[in-house]
Amino acid sequence: MESRANGDDACLIRPRFPSMVRLLHLADVHLDTAFEGRSAALREHLRDALRTAFERAVDCAIDEAVHAVLLAGDLFDDDRLSVATEAFLIDQVGRLDDAGIDVVYATGNHDPGGSGFRAAQIDWPDRFHYVDTRTPTTIPLTGPDGEPRATVVAAGHVDAHEDTNLAARFPAADGPGPTIGLLHAHVTSARRVEAHDRYAPCTVEDLRAPGYDYWALGHVHTRQQVDEAASAWYPGNLQGRSPRETGARGGLLVMLAPDRPPDVAFRPFAPTRWEHLPLGDLSTVDTVQALVQTAAAAHRETARDAAATDWLLRVSLRGPCPMADRLADPDQRAELEQVLRERLDVRDVTVRTRHLVPPVDPDAFRGETHLIGEVLALLERARADDEVLDAVAPDVLAGSDGDPAARRAYLRSLLEGLDREAVARLLDEREE
Repeated sequence: MESRANGDDACLIRPRFPSMVRLLHLADVHLDTAFEGRSAALREHLRDALRTAFERAVDCAIDEAVHAVLLAGDLFDDDRLSVATEAFLIDQVGRLDDAGIDVVYATGNHDPGGSGFRAAQIDWPDRFHYVDTRTPTTIPLTGPDGEPRATVVAAGHVDAHEDTNLAARFPAADGPGPTIGLLHAHVTSARRVEAHDRYAPCTVEDLRAPGYDYWALGHVHTRQQVDEAASAWYPGNLQGRSPRETGARGGLLVMLAPDRPPDVAFRPFAPTRWEHLPLGDLSTVDTVQALVQTAAAAHRETARDAAATDWLLRVSLRGPCPMADRLADPDQRAELEQVLRERLDVRDVTVRTRHLVPPVDPDAFRGETHLIGEVLALLERARADDEVLDAVAPDVLAGSDGDPAARRAYLRSLLEGLDREAVARLLDEREE
């Protein structure tokens, strides 16, 4: 395979190869996650969900007759791998082996290589290729007749704090079929990469350089194409592990055909799904029944065409609401969570009321000389005056980029509805 550079961009010239190659790309399975801070019953359910998601992925690989399953690190959390999960893992990998499907597994920071770590001690099946070295390993994928079908080049993490740019070590593509890179890495330009530790850091230029047909990456839990020129993808994790990991979770079914870009399709495998339901416009919601109906409507919209069978919901109530004072009581809030669990028929519900306030009319306090009037005046000046807005804004602001105009637009969006919230909170403090 050849690579041609034009300035900072690389234009890949993809040669013909004999036939289509089908792959299933998985990453960040994290079997036996502890799920600390959850109830014992929910922890058990979530650990079972991880196994179910992996079993569904194996079913998909067999049904789709893929040629290989690629595991891009963090298959499990090494120090928490139970006897039951290890036996389950060997059984599932054995199913792939029996179906003639290769598995290539490159270790990550949660399941690093070395004799002292669990992955190195497991007796893997014959078609399982375990890679736990920083030096890239070349693994040919062959057909039933022994003819080469594709080449996987993989490197793994040796310890739990890999700071080497492993991607820069990968050799140029060289083979009769497509070449696939397999790596658990922190690509610096990826979306939401800041939520993950900087292990095996690299750039998209490192991924473009060897001229591979596809990069199967792991580490960042947000599904995305990192770079089109390098055909580099993160599948996201197999099953969401916290309320921050919302949406459908699963793997990527990849088709590599002659003279065409990779055909990459998402396949959902997670049986349990975290979702956030932000509920505003509650100014007329004054009964539990009305609140349940509002939440149910939002959940129906979210659950449309979803593969998940169990739901974990975070319901965020915000803005003026006649029930604000009532729901400020932790016991009342806990009862609402129980009602929502039963009425929405979901696994778990957490209700957040931090931004819920009693109905108030800010206009009644404008122009006054007391604190509430001064706060409202400051908010008004911040909306109209860039200098005032910049003066009250923090130096570092999550959710905004470096462009001043975009930053100010984002800040002003945060000010929407703050008049009512500020007045309600200040009135509460005054009454106390």
